[in-house]
Amino acid sequence: MRPSGKLQLCLAVSILQMFVLVNPGASYAQKLRVAYTAFAGTFTILWVGKEAGLYQKHGVDMELLFIGSSTTAVQALLAGDVDIVYSAAGAVVDANLAGADLLMVGCQYDSGQTSFFTPAPIASVAALRGKAVGVSRFGAFSDFVARHVLRKSRLQPIKDVALIQLGGTQEIIAGMQKNLVQGGSISLPLTLQARKMGFRELLTTEIIALPFDYGCFIVKGAQVRAKREELKRVLRATIAAYDLAIHEPVAAKKAIGKYTRTTDSETLDATYKENVKDYALRVPYVSLAGLTSIIDFRAEGSAEVKKLALEKMFDNSLLQEIQKEQAGAK
Repeated sequence: MRPSGKLQLCLAVSILQMFVLVNPGASYAQKLRVAYTAFAGTFTILWVGKEAGLYQKHGVDMELLFIGSSTTAVQALLAGDVDIVYSAAGAVVDANLAGADLLMVGCQYDSGQTSFFTPAPIASVAALRGKAVGVSRFGAFSDFVARHVLRKSRLQPIKDVALIQLGGTQEIIAGMQKNLVQGGSISLPLTLQARKMGFRELLTTEIIALPFDYGCFIVKGAQVRAKREELKRVLRATIAAYDLAIHEPVAAKKAIGKYTRTTDSETLDATYKENVKDYALRVPYVSLAGLTSIIDFRAEGSAEVKKLALEKMFDNSLLQEIQKEQAGAK
């Protein structure tokens, strides 16, 4: 005797429910659109998670979208075209200064990864007095680094050392070649080029020691309440992606190569070392020091920035909950 249609339906539902209980991550993957803003090594953990299917495994159907400007990406977030922007904390500061309500629920890095190069004859930052340093543009990361480096050596930007906008990192290197500028911040992969050209790597990331939050998951404030569980899934998957990248460097380098369209082994090795082993945070808490550093930098151009409430620009409670859950499960 064949079961009735109603009985067949009940059996199907029961089987589905059993599958959900055993496999909650696979039961329903929430669609989330995530914008990233550059083909740079700082997006490695995100790429690894996507390529390894870890976001899907944790219940997130993540669509990665490249938007080549943090300003444009934030506009897309505010318009509802994307759900998360993965970028630097400065994007939150600038947007909130303009009246938005954005915050970070995690940041993969809490220190600025870069080196400060000079022509070989210049052996100290003090020797830059009366000379010029190149930046891509005022307000950019290279400008932030240059001012930080000069002040640490008790030199006043503009007054003691000129800052010249050159448009990009390649242009900073070209400017040093032509002696238009005598220093500048250079990051991977162009650090490899600068070394080969004979420029002096005067300061490394460790010596520069610039607190700086980036690789941040940026969302609208209302989403932390409305999509809290979905955001926690993203963060759980990101922690898993970090663990995978640490234990399987070949997979991580494959992801880097795919997104940056790089096959050069030296570049892949250096990018992996810096953006995974050396500086990525396993549990990506937003750093108050890194955010404060960005606020102070932005305040040089607008005193209004100081009126922003720091505590309203980040929320580490989701990661705290995840860690408590994981501790309780042990």
